[in-house]
Amino acid sequence: MIFLNVDYVKDIFNAMLDKDINNTVSDPKKSLSLILDSMKMKTDFLKNLNIKTEEDVRKLFEIIFYAKKYVNDVISQTPLPLLSKAYSVLKDTSKSYNERVEEFSSLIKGGNKKDIEDMAKEIIHFLEPEKYPLWTRWVWNKERNTGSITYVLKDNVTLKNEDDFFKALSELKSVLDIFGLDTGNYYPTSVFLVYAYVRLLDYTTHLAIDKKAAGLLPTHLTTTALVLGLKPFIKVIKYAHS
Repeated sequence: MIFLNVDYVKDIFNAMLDKDINNTVSDPKKSLSLILDSMKMKTDFLKNLNIKTEEDVRKLFEIIFYAKKYVNDVISQTPLPLLSKAYSVLKDTSKSYNERVEEFSSLIKGGNKKDIEDMAKEIIHFLEPEKYPLWTRWVWNKERNTGSITYVLKDNVTLKNEDDFFKALSELKSVLDIFGLDTGNYYPTSVFLVYAYVRLLDYTTHLAIDKKAAGLLPTHLTTTALVLGLKPFIKVIKYAHS
């Protein structure tokens, strides 16, 4: 391993699959399985989505947790044909990763520029999970060199550029494969890194909007699913199994 401290990865991995101190009733392994199933549903949804109506735009923003608050602003400032073009750009595999992110961000008016860039990266991750990991600012902020990937780097190791980041994520994928989270794509790294972020910030105290009837705080994995924009898909799976 060039970048990662495997012991740091193991500590977070074990915590992720251990009983959550906020909610000892839940089964972490079942929660993780549900999250991975819902990620596949999100991929299928995004692959099949074409932006033809305002309702299509709303459906897209609904599953991007940090961007959905901008939907009205974006719709009011960006004509529908441009929104359609922007989304088509993200699906265009003939363009490079950075070309897609930059073009999408330049076409979308309204919202927060950095969040719109993160949105582009998240959508590309879900469109091509075998090729691209999730890269939002809380996974790695290139300008500040912060984010949850830095929690598992070797001591005195820093990511110097984009190439280092992708290599570190590839290492993390390999480690999680060995630990039994081998899905053939980058879904597990996304869950792991968002979980690490949520756990460190104890986001549950800020996002306690999902409190259960019993008054239990949502688990860190529940909040991870929320941040990954999976709530609508989890509802569908739970309804199908009810």
